Amino acid sequence: MLFLFGESVRSKCTDVGSHDCGVCRGRQPFTEQIESLWFCLFAIPLIRIEDRARYWRCENCLSAFDRNNLEEPAHVPLVKRVIAYLLLGYRQDQHESIASEICLKITGFEYSGREYKEAIAFLDRGDVEMADIVRTSAPAMNAIGKQAVLEAAFLTTYLCCDMQYEDRLRINLIGNSLDVGLEFVEYAIQQTRKQNYYGVRRLMHSESVGSE
Repeated sequence: MLFLFGESVRSKCTDVGSHDCGVCRGRQPFTEQIESLWFCLFAIPLIRIEDRARYWRCENCLSAFDRNNLEEPAHVPLVKRVIAYLLLGYRQDQHESIASEICLKITGFEYSGREYKEAIAFLDRGDVEMADIVRTSAPAMNAIGKQAVLEAAFLTTYLCCDMQYEDRLRINLIGNSLDVGLEFVEYAIQQTRKQNYYGVRRLMHSESVGSE
């Protein structure tokens, strides 16, 4: 007898009423979005293996939120950490104003000096794996949020250096930790380019040398 089995992702959407949205700045209808991985037999889902994503979504702006924090979308804290991580890695962490500008242009949310300094101090400890941070944050984000994270990663990298293979690989690895494919990563990069790099000033080579 032939048995056809495998895995599939199934989505569930539940109305959770109206709440104040941190993006819309007003009361909006929200839904809870759950994406679960199921074991299937003959294309029939039998056993739920794990929840791959779980978040609340504003049905007006479509932003994804952690259910316990509707003040800002779930991707905003990760965008901030990715920016700090890359600036630190390129030894450009003195450019606090650049970090703030990138975050504001991409997310619409402020990145305070205090937040930035705390992020740098956290990431500079030496025992922090950015891939783990991204992977842990991903389930609370939808495609909009993941695109914002990748745009921030690309824009920060572009501002710091002339893109080489290892620089693009680092962005691809962030995409992998977000559980998206290379096509999605490329799309996010192209969107950043279409936005004319959000008008953010690129760091001059002399500034890079001066920081070494």
